[in-house]
Amino acid sequence: MSPPALLRTRREPRPAAAYPRVAPLRGRRALLVRVGVWGALAAGPAALLFTIGSPTPVAVKQAAASRPAIVQPTAAAAGEGEGGAAGFAETVIGLWLECGTAAESSPALAQLRLLAPGVRPPRWQRHPLAAVQVAAVRTVRQDGGGWAVTVAARLADAGAGAPGDRSARGLRFFTVPVTETGTGVDRVFAAGAPMETAGPQAGRAPLSPYTARVEDPALADTVSGFLSAFLGAGSGAERYLAPGTALTRPEPRFTGVDMLQVLAQGRPPGAGQEGATTRVRAEVTATDTAGRTWPMAYALTLTTRAGRWEITSLDTIPAAPRS
Repeated sequence: MSPPALLRTRREPRPAAAYPRVAPLRGRRALLVRVGVWGALAAGPAALLFTIGSPTPVAVKQAAASRPAIVQPTAAAAGEGEGGAAGFAETVIGLWLECGTAAESSPALAQLRLLAPGVRPPRWQRHPLAAVQVAAVRTVRQDGGGWAVTVAARLADAGAGAPGDRSARGLRFFTVPVTETGTGVDRVFAAGAPMETAGPQAGRAPLSPYTARVEDPALADTVSGFLSAFLGAGSGAERYLAPGTALTRPEPRFTGVDMLQVLAQGRPPGAGQEGATTRVRAEVTATDTAGRTWPMAYALTLTTRAGRWEITSLDTIPAAPRS
């Protein structure tokens, strides 16, 4: 969808006294930058990176010594609140880590001072580290206002010399205090330096709603045939779909798809029951053209029609059992 065209409206001239006092150029520039930062938060974390003009790439890739911090924006909902605070904290941590090797006149250091006034960057000395990826993993609203955002940073050696302390590498977690204040343009900033914290504790996975092994050959064959055609290099996935169902096949295609097991939510009805519905989860191993194997799982909803099973939907998350 193309962006809307700009509308030009005629404005009546105002008296000179009605205009606000013009700030000095340097102050005006900082003011506009802060306006852009908060406006970008309302548009989503990705827009923030473009607004502040950060040289840091958005895509996750191998870090280089000249550009150690790579910011991976959060997928949280855009707008003020937790989503905006999470994206802001990711940007602060990305800049903070990048400044470990930054010169005093570097743009990254200037941006860090803009978003986190008074926060000192780390210094890597002879063993620079690179943030291969950063992502917000926890956001907690504080009673006094603002958020405490915990950001995971995957660190790796960035220099070409001998590696430093191995314990400094790997997955580490930093919590950033994010504060908004007042109603003017200077609304959001990092209220203090990041603090390293422990990562999330390992928890127990919730019980799967798919517990019954599918023993109906017709149902199992429909699921197997559909996924083989849907993921494979051939065609014919459409013939497994219910009327009105359209699914886009992924790219690239796989050369082979092996079905490991199919589990259902409860005991599936027979194909002879017209209009009956069942939900299944199929575990497969797909093989690509280079011989790499990809273990995956697909949740599907199927409905009977004219004595056969048909795919009604591809469920991105496991559907809860019907009561």
